[in-house]
Amino acid sequence: MTDVARSPTRREALGIESRQRILAAATALMAERGYAGTSIAAVKKKSGLPSGSIYWHFENKEALLLSVIEQAAARWIEALPDTESLTGLPEERIQTFLNAAAQALEERPEFIRLILLISLERRDVDSTSLVPIRRARTLVRERLTTLFGGLLSSPDPKSKDSVARRFADFALMVADGAFIAHHLDRETTDLRAAFDLMRTALTVFLDENAAAASDV
Repeated sequence: MTDVARSPTRREALGIESRQRILAAATALMAERGYAGTSIAAVKKKSGLPSGSIYWHFENKEALLLSVIEQAAARWIEALPDTESLTGLPEERIQTFLNAAAQALEERPEFIRLILLISLERRDVDSTSLVPIRRARTLVRERLTTLFGGLLSSPDPKSKDSVARRFADFALMVADGAFIAHHLDRETTDLRAAFDLMRTALTVFLDENAAAASDV
């Protein structure tokens, strides 16, 4: 007999809603002020919920921070396509992935800003809070490695994997730098153009790699 998912009761639904309001408020504040500059009182004011409700859902501010980062990291991952779903020529697959990355940076800047800000602020204070961030970056790096590895032509699997990982690291560093530049000066920074330049560079490399492999 198949179990039927039970709909949440009104009390449970209200609990879920209040938790999300707290997380949304804390995310916005921490992305703007950092962890140290965000107080429970500020979260209370922005969410419109009493302190008791905040502490009901989160034991302390550290627990709230961890939940904020976990949610931000999960949404960052969700914004990027699974490499297995990409189709078309190598250049088209790279273009699709990078377009999704640029769109995520444009539409959800608070999440990337939060990740970068908390990473810098908490690096030497609390390594636990950085675990979800590092996990998310590892997942993105693996997706990029799979994408690039599938486009490379090489008879040596180890060499191909090594090159793919290097380009995945490069793509992440470009994305970090592009976001910071966009955040500091949006009028002169075009994320789409920056990512398109990276696509061109990767495409040229893939063409050279394919030519070298055909000569072997």
